[in-house]
Amino acid sequence: MLFSASALLAAAAFVGEVAAHGYVPFIRINGTTIPGWDVTKDGYTTPQPLRVVRATKADSGFVSNPSSGEITCSIGNSKLPPGPITASVAAGGTVTAVWNTWPVGHYGPIIDYIAKCPSAGCSSWKADSGSPWIKIGQKTYNGEWPSDTLAKNGFTHDIKIPRNLASGDYLIRHEQLALHGASSPGGAQFYPVCIQITITGGGSLVPQGQLNFPGAYSANDPGILFNPYSGDAANRAYVPPGGPVYSGLQF
Repeated sequence: MLFSASALLAAAAFVGEVAAHGYVPFIRINGTTIPGWDVTKDGYTTPQPLRVVRATKADSGFVSNPSSGEITCSIGNSKLPPGPITASVAAGGTVTAVWNTWPVGHYGPIIDYIAKCPSAGCSSWKADSGSPWIKIGQKTYNGEWPSDTLAKNGFTHDIKIPRNLASGDYLIRHEQLALHGASSPGGAQFYPVCIQITITGGGSLVPQGQLNFPGAYSANDPGILFNPYSGDAANRAYVPPGGPVYSGLQF
C-alpha cells in the first residue's frame, strides 16, 4: 500500500498527539509513594477506587477548551471520589506529582493552584464556582521549558506548599499547559490534575480565593495563544495565564 507524503505527515502528527497524553498515577510526600489515578485500570474498576488524585480522561488526553467544565479537574468532577480521602502534608512541605510520561518538545509552563475545601471536606466539592483558587507556583521558560525539564528528569514536579497556609483540607490544581500547537486559536492543550490534601502544622493565612475554573482562562489570553517557536527572547518574555502568584505566601 502506498501513502502520500501528506498522509505520512498527518500520521506522524497523530502519533505526536498520542505521545503527548500524560497523567499522574502517583504522588510522593516525604518519601512515601501514594497511588494517584491510573487511567489503565482505575476508570474500569467497580466500585470506583478511592484516590487522592481525581479521575483523568480514559485516553489520558488533554482539555482543549479553557471554558469547558473539564478545565477544573479534567473529568475528576464527573467522577468525584466515592468517599473522604486526602494525603497529609506538613505546611512548608512538598507534594511531588509523578507523571507517567511527557514528551520532549511539547513545550509549556507548569502551574500550581490551591483552594481551601469547605468544612464538609474535599471529596464532594467541585471547586468550580465562587472563585476559590489562588496560584501558589509557576515555572516558565528559563532557557528550557519546564515541560522539557520534567521530561528529562523522571517526569516529576515538586508542588511547594506555603508554610503559612492555615491547616485544613485543600484541593491542589496542578497543570501542564502544552503550547506546541498554541500559535493557532484552540491549539493549546491543558492537562489539569486535582489532588486532595490535608495541610498540617500550618500558619494563619486563610487564602481569599481569586480565580475560578472555568473562568480564569480565555482562549485568546497571551499565555494561551502563543508561539513557542519565536525564539529565546520571546520565550523568556512569556507570561503564563492565571495572573501572578498569590501575594503573602511564604516558602
